[in-house]
Amino acid sequence: MVIVLTILETLILCIALGILPGGRRQPRRLLQAFFLLVMGALSTTLVTWNVSFQAMPIANYPWVPALLSACLLLQGPVLYFYLRSLAHPVNLKLWHQALHLVPALVAVAVVVIYDLSIYDWMPWHWSQLATDDRAALAFVWALVKCAPLVYVVACLVTEIRMRRQLRQMYANLAEFELRLADLVLGGFFLSWIWSFVTYFLGEYVSAETNDLLGTINVYLTVLLVNGLFLFGWRNGRQLLPELVVVEEPGKDRLQEMPQMDEKLQAVESGIREQRLHLESQINLERFAEQVGIKPRELSTIINDHYQQNFFEFINSQRVEEAKRLLASSDCMGDTVLDILYKSGFNSQSAFHRFFKRMVGMTPSEYRKQAQRALAAANTATAANQSVR
Repeated sequence: MVIVLTILETLILCIALGILPGGRRQPRRLLQAFFLLVMGALSTTLVTWNVSFQAMPIANYPWVPALLSACLLLQGPVLYFYLRSLAHPVNLKLWHQALHLVPALVAVAVVVIYDLSIYDWMPWHWSQLATDDRAALAFVWALVKCAPLVYVVACLVTEIRMRRQLRQMYANLAEFELRLADLVLGGFFLSWIWSFVTYFLGEYVSAETNDLLGTINVYLTVLLVNGLFLFGWRNGRQLLPELVVVEEPGKDRLQEMPQMDEKLQAVESGIREQRLHLESQINLERFAEQVGIKPRELSTIINDHYQQNFFEFINSQRVEEAKRLLASSDCMGDTVLDILYKSGFNSQSAFHRFFKRMVGMTPSEYRKQAQRALAAANTATAANQSVR
């Protein structure tokens, strides 16, 4: 009953992610696919290990073990793609991305070719199998238990890189997405490590203990899904925001926005008076909260009025602040590193990259040019004063 309820909760999570509006569509779709795989794994696990199902005709066919293997082996690649897509879109149509499907395809092929049923899947029945069938099943079990460990490492590396990029692209990711990614990765990291460890312990413990270890692994997944469900429930504003209405071609969203002039002034005030762009960890949600408008409306204003996304908008304002500081006589004693922190950046590489892209020269070159211009202006002023 607990597993059935968890399957229903997972389905609700999939539906919730399915009706989210666009913007960061790929991460949500990949996370939705991941939960569908979790739901498939729980459903086939329930069928495989339940005595009532084992007595049904379905137990004589290989489709349930094949589906169970596929769901377990595809979770790693999909979670890996999900984490990558949080930082940058992933082109899933590239041929080398299909290599991630190979373990699942191999496992399904072996199960079907050797006609391995639910009865055969039980470890305590292996001694009754033919030598070839036993070897094939042992291979599938090893693949299912060990292959996810490769994606544990890959996902951890991706998470570290994403955090490193976040320090450079801090205006691009919402805090909700990061916490959700951490929860999914951390939970399934524990589940997969437990599955890997119990696979090797299985040879040294009794059948009852082995069954208990497997049951604990299932309930780790159950606890994780329930945790995700509660997380989504508590963060319902981010998980289920207002649905975006598909705009008609040529439709002016700004003109139809109520109190648009006041909201545009609020955004301008957030830059000129509150100077929110100087906060190194600013994001769309916090900016909207500080200026008193909805995140969706803020996104519309920035996209349609400024012709930029939030990430570009914030960093263009930071670059303008850096230009002002680099040209200021009051900051001549500051290093370029001091300037980048004062202008809201917290990464030297990101600062140089955005500054050169928007200004066409490095910060040092801009400062030298500004110093020459300032020196020329001072010389001209002094000459005018001497003439007088």
